[in-house]
Amino acid sequence: MATACGAPGVVPDSTVPPGTTRTATATKRPAAEPAPGPDTAGAHADFDGDGKEDLVITNTSATVDGKYAAGYAAVVYGSTAGPDIRRHQVITQDSLGLGKAGTGGRFGSQAISADLDADGRSDLITQAGGSTVFVVWGGKKKLSGAVGLTGATPVAGDFDGDGYADLVTSGSTGSEATVRFGPFTRAGKPMRTKTLDLTPDTSSYYTPRPTGVGDVNGDGKDDLVVTWSHVFADEMPIPRATVVYRGAADGVLERGPRLKDARGNDMYGSVTLTSDVNKDGFDDVIVSLTCETIGDMAVPEGGSRLMVAYGGRSGQSTSLKPSTINEGTAGLPGRPVSSGCGFGYAPATGDVNGDGYADVAFIAPVETGEAGDAVTMVLRGGPKGLTGKNATSIGLPMGPMLALHDLNGDGAADLAGGTWHESGADDTVRVLRGGPSGISTSGPTLIEPADLGLTPMPGDSFDFGR
Repeated sequence: MATACGAPGVVPDSTVPPGTTRTATATKRPAAEPAPGPDTAGAHADFDGDGKEDLVITNTSATVDGKYAAGYAAVVYGSTAGPDIRRHQVITQDSLGLGKAGTGGRFGSQAISADLDADGRSDLITQAGGSTVFVVWGGKKKLSGAVGLTGATPVAGDFDGDGYADLVTSGSTGSEATVRFGPFTRAGKPMRTKTLDLTPDTSSYYTPRPTGVGDVNGDGKDDLVVTWSHVFADEMPIPRATVVYRGAADGVLERGPRLKDARGNDMYGSVTLTSDVNKDGFDDVIVSLTCETIGDMAVPEGGSRLMVAYGGRSGQSTSLKPSTINEGTAGLPGRPVSSGCGFGYAPATGDVNGDGYADVAFIAPVETGEAGDAVTMVLRGGPKGLTGKNATSIGLPMGPMLALHDLNGDGAADLAGGTWHESGADDTVRVLRGGPSGISTSGPTLIEPADLGLTPMPGDSFDFGR
């Protein structure tokens, strides 16, 4: 395997700009919003099949064998004691034997996981370049062997309900997607393939992209969540609508509802998650709208926020109104603010106390007397959906991204987050254990670059991926 220099970044979102500082009790808010990225039903990976989820650490900007931003993905395997730092892998495109990584290849971007070959172990799926997706196969002891597929922005789920994981990738035209149905052979051949037309029905939204997967209508087949974007003067696609494409037994996904907020307006955001926060059997769609890039960075109308569209038989609940979580939500601890960009930043979902309700963690700016201070909020799911009831605030430095994984197999998700320093070599990934009372701040596991055999380059930051 080629030696990787640099430090891991965050999947699926972008890294924090170099030079960001932090206080002893609160994290500095990022200067820019994260890049869009999917969170899928297969994102919680168990690559060795031991029943403990594994933590993926990536840095798409890492220099590898002298190639800037060649990128890599590192895996820290879970154990009954939590993340086992002694068991880790650092994977680069060069190490896969599938061609040499070039400058700017950014291996590790859009990293997700799913058991594509149906062997009972998750496989690592990641993008490099603009049109290549790599699948690295899970194994009894570690990930090994890989195949390259044509496509971009991968998401995974069981869209035909046959019990096998399927893979969706975007095409080169931007309006077409390819659905590859599992199980796959180790040569990367699916059982069948279909083309999915994602062309928006509104001419001003002409950049569609798969961003999430979940069974939002409860029929036993995963549905595809697609973000429709507009391109403004800076040529960056800016989300403007969220659409559900319903899974189908014949594999022909059909366009379903265009998700609306409580006021009947299009619901959209830079990050899309799916999970069942009210335990009614329907996955819910959670979006984070922190900032908007419309030529310049801008605060969204109404302020930065999280929004939830609850699932239902038609794809969106007709009985439970969509939720908006912002600084005014009752029950939030501390003094959160969302007048600027940042509230709802870096959301992650998982069940932190093992009660069967999905919970959501995110970073929120707070009023502490110092500009830019932020904390990690954890919202508990419940029968009424996502609310501020029983919400907790974690003052330990966490970010710039968060992940919730059951790394020790006890049924409660653990919270992972990074720290920011001037030097990436000083950064750590902090893992806090989940349990019946939620996230505990005692006895955290700390992962440093040296633990993974990494030497950060100037300007890198050491963070984690999903």
